[in-house]
Amino acid sequence: MIDKSFAQFPQGDKWYQNPLGFEPLKLHTSMGFIVPAAVVGTALLLTKKDSTLQDRLSIYSEMGVTFGYKYPYSTLVQNSTGVNLMMRKWMSIGTEFSITAPFDDYNNTVGFAIRPFARFYAVNKPDWKLWFEAGGGMIYFIDNFPNPTTQDNRLGTYWNGTTKYGIGTSIHLNNLDLLFGVRHLHISNGNTKGAERNPAHDSNGLFVGLSWNLKKERNDKYK
Repeated sequence: MIDKSFAQFPQGDKWYQNPLGFEPLKLHTSMGFIVPAAVVGTALLLTKKDSTLQDRLSIYSEMGVTFGYKYPYSTLVQNSTGVNLMMRKWMSIGTEFSITAPFDDYNNTVGFAIRPFARFYAVNKPDWKLWFEAGGGMIYFIDNFPNPTTQDNRLGTYWNGTTKYGIGTSIHLNNLDLLFGVRHLHISNGNTKGAERNPAHDSNGLFVGLSWNLKKERNDKYK
């Protein structure tokens, strides 16, 4: 018999492991996309466009690693490349393509994800920025993920939803920005094939990367 005690939000999670993963918010999978989208849409409708914004579009590439805090404690290595567009001085939207490689004693696969996101800036200065980000999308693994373990005999799926949220900062260095921060990553299928096929994954970790502002690079070129 399948043990259903290991649900998407299993007992034993600590608030500091996943502070937004519980009621009333549950920033997981669908909510990781719906909540930021609702905030962005409302802000665009209710606030005026900032005509002083310059160099709005940037591209970035980052590497990250997160560590699962539930058995089998999967480690995920992730490379992401994306675009980020400033909509207001305090808000931006973007989309990223990610390659994710989870591994542990039971899993060793690769997944390909596309994930829209939003960033909300507490600090937005030319030399440095500080933001909270949240986003959600889809990921396809070449093998079912997660695999059954001795503590949970459910088998995951090829297609899953993926949610990220965290805190990041950037420091301006010449013609590029250095990015780094902390992040929570969630992967599950939202019970689309029933709870018996949704063992899910949650992990926390770090990321570091570089960002290039496209307009600024063009302006520098023609000076």
